[in-house]
Amino acid sequence: MNKIIVITGPTASGKTGVAIQIAEQFHGEIVSADSMQIYRGLDVGTAKPTVHEQEKMPHHLIDVVNMTDSFSVAEFVALADEIIEDISNRGKLPIIVGGTGFYLKALLGLQALEYSPNDPNLSSELANKTLPQLVDELTKIDDVLAKRVDLNNRQRVIRAIQIAHQGHKQQTTVKRPTYDALIVGLDWPRETLYQRINQRVINMVSEGILNEAQAILNAGGETLQAGKAIGYKEFFGYLNGEEKLDEAVKQLQQDSRRYAKRQLTYLRHQLPGLIWIKGENATPDLKKMIRNWL
Repeated sequence: MNKIIVITGPTASGKTGVAIQIAEQFHGEIVSADSMQIYRGLDVGTAKPTVHEQEKMPHHLIDVVNMTDSFSVAEFVALADEIIEDISNRGKLPIIVGGTGFYLKALLGLQALEYSPNDPNLSSELANKTLPQLVDELTKIDDVLAKRVDLNNRQRVIRAIQIAHQGHKQQTTVKRPTYDALIVGLDWPRETLYQRINQRVINMVSEGILNEAQAILNAGGETLQAGKAIGYKEFFGYLNGEEKLDEAVKQLQQDSRRYAKRQLTYLRHQLPGLIWIKGENATPDLKKMIRNWL
């Protein structure tokens, strides 16, 4: 059973900085458990580790897919399992870092995952069809599923057709590894956390988040999985000339604070065994905890 460390917490709690210091101390490599950092080209708005940080310490599951692609929790778990096995086999310590609670819950085996194998012939056939043709096919074979899918999203329509062809009975539960996990969360006083979030948003604007938001908007906006997430959609109104920049900034700050609150609630209720440590003294406290655990 491979040992892993999980470092989680709400947005802007300082997970990346702590993880890098822990990885340096314990010969670790970092595996991102962030549902937005998997997208290429979305760096500022996802608070992705900088180029310097990634050069300083190996990072995995960052820049996995294009911003126009969808990415599922099952895909995350499958890739993470492979990467953790590889890191462990090389004598390094896997350090899982991120605030996407349902990624962590699935990785730790706290919920069942179903995988539907794709038919390569069907995938090739669907790739050559136009979106209207795909929508028509989905409607014909499963009109109920068609009503639940974003029919403007080509990838989701294709996936729905694949599911409809396979049938839910063909889904198989895959046997996965279990982990000996030390799970810690970075905890800050609520007011301090909100101040950190507000400042992060201001920093993101100066670092170029508007360019990334414009790229998502040009590619499809909220029809994309990446475009629905907090961090970019708040700027679409400003980029469309419908509101002022300071209004968009305030909206993102508010949405981020609310998101942090939801993250805290989810992590506290859905990750049994999670140990909270104070954010302001996280690194030295965590180092002591890891030494005892190892």
